[in-house]
Amino acid sequence: MESQKTVDPISALQTRLLGELPDDIAMARDAYHRLAAEAAGIMDAKEFSAHQAACKAALGHLESLIKLLRWACEGAGEAEQDANRSEASSVEELISEARRSLVGP
Repeated sequence: MESQKTVDPISALQTRLLGELPDDIAMARDAYHRLAAEAAGIMDAKEFSAHQAACKAALGHLESLIKLLRWACEGAGEAEQDANRSEASSVEELISEARRSLVGP
């Protein structure tokens, strides 16, 4: 009987984020650069204040994306460690079984 592996939704999310977040971060960075460059224009105090608030929000968004990427990277490392532990455990079981068969009844 073959056991079916269930996909851990957190691992699936981390894998998806690892593939998508680098591009998302690059787009957010580019958007921030465009937004920050607008400061060179002539603005009154009210416009400047609104512009600074928008820049802070953009940087907060960028920081959140980077934190998500770090979390996804950590999860990928843990999944790899779990797979290595499982593989090592299977090898140990095979060795034990072989030793038992050599000893005989």
